[in-house]
Amino acid sequence: LFPARDGETRVVIYNINTKSRIEAVVQTPGGEVQYGGDARIDGVPGTAAPIILNFMDVVGAASGKMLPTGRVRDVIDGIEITCLDVAMPMIMLRAADVGLTGYEGRAEIDQNRDLLARIEAIRLEAGRRMGFGDVSDKVIPKVGLLAPARHGGTISSRYLTPHALHAAHAVTGAVGVATGCVLEGSIAHELARPDNANPRTILIEHPSGQIEVRLETKG
Repeated sequence: LFPARDGETRVVIYNINTKSRIEAVVQTPGGEVQYGGDARIDGVPGTAAPIILNFMDVVGAASGKMLPTGRVRDVIDGIEITCLDVAMPMIMLRAADVGLTGYEGRAEIDQNRDLLARIEAIRLEAGRRMGFGDVSDKVIPKVGLLAPARHGGTISSRYLTPHALHAAHAVTGAVGVATGCVLEGSIAHELARPDNANPRTILIEHPSGQIEVRLETKG
Protein backbone atom coordinates (compact mmCIF):
# COMPACT_ATOMS: atom_id res chain seq x y z
CA LEU A 1 0.00 0.00 0.00
CA PHE A 2 2.90 2.37 0.78
CA PRO A 3 6.42 2.33 -0.67
CA ALA A 4 8.97 1.86 2.10
CA ARG A 5 11.73 4.44 2.43
CA ASP A 6 15.23 3.80 3.66
CA GLY A 7 15.38 4.35 7.42
CA GLU A 8 11.77 4.94 8.41
CA THR A 9 8.43 5.29 6.64
CA ARG A 10 5.64 7.55 7.81
CA VAL A 11 2.07 6.37 7.19
CA VAL A 12 -0.98 8.48 8.06
CA ILE A 13 -3.97 6.48 9.33
CA TYR A 14 -7.51 7.78 9.71
CA ASN A 15 -9.05 6.79 13.04
CA ILE A 16 -12.77 6.31 12.39
CA ASN A 17 -13.66 6.17 16.10
CA THR A 18 -12.27 9.61 16.90
CA LYS A 19 -12.36 11.08 13.36
CA SER A 20 -8.70 12.03 13.62
CA ARG A 21 -5.40 11.17 11.97
CA ILE A 22 -2.56 9.13 13.44
CA GLU A 23 0.89 9.15 11.86
CA ALA A 24 2.68 5.81 12.28
CA VAL A 25 6.48 5.91 12.00
CA VAL A 26 7.58 2.42 10.90
CA GLN A 27 11.20 1.23 10.96
CA THR A 28 12.23 0.40 7.36
CA PRO A 29 16.03 0.19 7.10
CA GLY A 30 17.08 -0.47 3.53
CA GLY A 31 13.49 -0.08 2.39
CA GLU A 32 12.35 -3.22 4.24
CA VAL A 33 10.01 -3.40 7.22
CA GLN A 34 11.92 -4.30 10.37
CA TYR A 35 9.89 -6.48 12.72
CA GLY A 36 12.47 -7.47 15.32
CA GLY A 37 13.60 -5.10 18.04
CA ASP A 38 13.86 -4.35 21.74
CA ALA A 39 10.78 -2.13 22.13
CA ARG A 40 8.30 -3.45 24.65
CA ILE A 41 4.87 -2.42 25.92
CA ASP A 42 3.80 -3.38 29.42
CA GLY A 43 0.81 -5.69 29.14
CA VAL A 44 1.87 -6.98 25.70
CA PRO A 45 4.08 -10.10 25.50
CA GLY A 46 7.46 -10.03 23.78
CA THR A 47 9.47 -7.31 22.06
CA ALA A 48 9.52 -5.87 18.53
CA ALA A 49 10.69 -2.93 16.45
CA PRO A 50 9.24 0.31 17.78
CA ILE A 51 6.39 2.04 15.93
CA ILE A 52 5.91 5.64 17.00
CA LEU A 53 2.32 6.92 16.82
CA ASN A 54 1.88 10.67 16.38
CA PHE A 55 -1.70 11.58 17.27
CA MET A 56 -2.90 14.47 15.11
CA ASP A 57 -6.07 16.61 15.25
CA VAL A 58 -6.86 15.13 18.65
CA VAL A 59 -7.90 18.22 20.64
CA GLY A 60 -11.67 18.20 20.81
CA ALA A 61 -11.80 15.00 18.75
CA ALA A 62 -15.44 14.25 19.63
CA SER A 63 -16.81 17.48 21.14
CA GLY A 64 -14.84 20.14 19.29
CA LYS A 65 -13.36 21.44 22.57
CA MET A 66 -10.50 20.40 24.82
CA LEU A 67 -12.69 21.27 27.83
CA PRO A 68 -16.22 20.35 26.70
CA THR A 69 -17.92 21.84 29.78
CA GLY A 70 -15.89 25.05 29.53
CA ARG A 71 -14.29 24.41 32.93
CA VAL A 72 -11.14 22.68 34.13
CA ARG A 73 -13.09 21.19 37.04
CA ASP A 74 -16.70 20.25 37.59
CA VAL A 75 -18.41 18.80 40.64
CA ILE A 76 -20.89 15.93 40.28
CA ASP A 77 -22.42 14.15 43.28
CA GLY A 78 -19.87 15.91 45.48
CA ILE A 79 -16.91 14.57 43.47
CA GLU A 80 -14.47 16.89 41.69
CA ILE A 81 -13.78 15.81 38.11
CA THR A 82 -12.03 17.08 35.01
CA CYS A 83 -13.82 16.56 31.69
CA LEU A 84 -11.27 16.48 28.87
CA ASP A 85 -11.50 15.69 25.16
CA VAL A 86 -8.05 15.00 23.73
CA ALA A 87 -7.85 11.84 21.58
CA MET A 88 -10.66 10.35 23.69
CA PRO A 89 -13.41 12.07 25.72
CA MET A 90 -12.64 11.32 29.36
CA ILE A 91 -13.61 12.22 32.87
CA MET A 92 -10.82 12.10 35.42
CA LEU A 93 -11.27 11.90 39.15
CA ARG A 94 -9.23 11.13 42.22
CA ALA A 95 -9.43 7.42 43.01
CA ALA A 96 -9.40 8.35 46.69
CA ASP A 97 -12.67 10.27 46.29
CA VAL A 98 -14.51 7.02 45.53
CA GLY A 99 -12.82 5.03 48.29
CA LEU A 100 -9.93 3.55 46.30
CA THR A 101 -6.16 3.78 46.61
CA GLY A 102 -5.82 4.06 42.83
CA TYR A 103 -3.58 0.99 42.68
CA GLU A 104 -6.27 -1.68 42.55
CA GLY A 105 -6.54 -4.31 39.84
CA ARG A 106 -9.46 -5.87 37.97
CA ALA A 107 -10.49 -8.15 40.83
CA GLU A 108 -11.04 -5.28 43.25
CA ILE A 109 -12.76 -2.92 40.81
CA ASP A 110 -14.80 -5.09 38.43
CA GLN A 111 -16.46 -6.99 41.29
CA ASN A 112 -17.38 -3.85 43.23
CA ARG A 113 -20.87 -3.26 41.83
CA ASP A 114 -21.64 -0.38 44.20
CA LEU A 115 -18.47 1.41 43.11
CA LEU A 116 -19.22 0.93 39.41
CA ALA A 117 -22.79 2.14 39.88
CA ARG A 118 -21.55 5.29 41.63
CA ILE A 119 -19.02 5.97 38.88
CA GLU A 120 -21.63 5.34 36.18
CA ALA A 121 -23.97 7.92 37.72
CA ILE A 122 -21.14 10.47 37.57
CA ARG A 123 -20.30 9.45 33.99
CA LEU A 124 -23.89 9.85 32.80
CA GLU A 125 -24.13 13.38 34.16
CA ALA A 126 -20.65 14.23 32.86
CA GLY A 127 -21.64 12.98 29.40
CA ARG A 128 -24.66 15.26 29.42
CA ARG A 129 -22.57 18.27 30.47
CA MET A 130 -19.99 17.47 27.79
CA GLY A 131 -22.67 17.71 25.12
CA PHE A 132 -23.04 14.00 24.35
CA GLY A 133 -26.61 13.70 25.63
CA ASP A 134 -27.66 10.35 27.11
CA VAL A 135 -24.48 8.23 27.18
CA SER A 136 -26.05 5.22 28.91
CA ASP A 137 -25.61 3.21 25.69
CA LYS A 138 -22.32 4.84 24.65
CA VAL A 139 -18.74 3.99 25.56
CA ILE A 140 -17.76 7.66 25.81
CA PRO A 141 -16.76 9.39 27.93
CA LYS A 142 -14.26 6.96 29.40
CA VAL A 143 -13.25 7.22 33.07
CA GLY A 144 -9.78 7.61 34.57
CA LEU A 145 -9.31 6.93 38.30
CA LEU A 146 -6.11 8.79 39.15
CA ALA A 147 -3.58 8.65 41.96
CA PRO A 148 0.02 9.76 42.52
CA ALA A 149 2.64 7.55 40.84
CA ARG A 150 4.44 5.14 43.14
CA HIS A 151 6.97 3.46 40.81
CA GLY A 152 8.86 6.47 39.48
CA GLY A 153 6.30 7.44 36.85
CA THR A 154 4.35 10.66 36.40
CA ILE A 155 0.89 9.52 37.52
CA SER A 156 -1.09 6.35 38.20
CA SER A 157 -4.27 5.69 36.20
CA ARG A 158 -6.96 3.05 36.32
CA TYR A 159 -8.82 3.29 33.00
CA LEU A 160 -12.44 2.16 32.76
CA THR A 161 -13.77 1.19 29.34
CA PRO A 162 -16.19 2.42 30.79
CA HIS A 163 -17.83 -0.42 32.76
CA ALA A 164 -14.77 -2.56 33.45
CA LEU A 165 -11.13 -1.92 34.25
CA HIS A 166 -8.68 -2.04 31.34
CA ALA A 167 -6.01 -4.67 31.96
CA ALA A 168 -3.38 -2.08 31.02
CA HIS A 169 -4.30 1.30 29.50
CA ALA A 170 -5.77 2.45 26.19
CA VAL A 171 -3.38 4.54 24.08
CA THR A 172 -5.97 7.23 23.33
CA GLY A 173 -6.80 7.41 27.02
CA ALA A 174 -3.11 7.75 27.79
CA VAL A 175 -2.92 10.78 25.50
CA GLY A 176 -5.81 12.32 27.44
CA VAL A 177 -4.30 11.59 30.86
CA ALA A 178 -0.92 12.93 29.73
CA THR A 179 -2.56 16.14 28.56
CA GLY A 180 -4.33 16.45 31.91
CA CYS A 181 -0.98 16.14 33.68
CA VAL A 182 0.19 19.46 32.18
CA LEU A 183 -3.17 21.25 32.28
CA GLU A 184 -3.03 23.54 35.29
CA GLY A 185 -6.01 23.19 37.59
CA SER A 186 -6.99 19.72 36.40
CA ILE A 187 -7.30 16.69 38.67
CA ALA A 188 -4.45 15.01 36.79
CA HIS A 189 -2.16 18.03 37.17
CA GLU A 190 -2.81 18.09 40.92
CA LEU A 191 -1.69 14.46 41.32
CA ALA A 192 1.09 14.31 38.71
CA ARG A 193 4.82 14.80 38.77
CA PRO A 194 5.21 16.17 35.22
CA ASP A 195 8.45 16.89 33.44
CA ASN A 196 8.60 20.64 32.80
CA ALA A 197 10.53 20.21 29.54
CA ASN A 198 8.78 20.56 26.18
CA PRO A 199 8.51 18.04 24.57
CA ARG A 200 8.18 16.00 27.74
CA THR A 201 7.75 12.35 28.59
CA ILE A 202 4.73 11.35 30.66
CA LEU A 203 4.92 7.89 32.26
CA ILE A 204 1.47 6.60 33.21
CA GLU A 205 1.46 3.71 35.65
CA HIS A 206 -1.34 1.16 35.11
CA PRO A 207 -2.21 -2.38 36.32
CA SER A 208 0.26 -4.05 33.94
CA GLY A 209 3.15 -1.59 34.22
CA GLN A 210 3.59 1.74 32.45
CA ILE A 211 2.75 3.43 29.17
CA GLU A 212 4.91 6.25 27.84
CA VAL A 213 3.57 9.35 26.10
CA ARG A 214 5.83 11.94 24.48
CA LEU A 215 3.86 15.15 24.78
CA GLU A 216 4.63 18.38 22.95
CA THR A 217 2.51 21.43 23.70
CA LYS A 218 2.33 24.95 22.41
CA GLY A 219 0.39 27.97 23.63
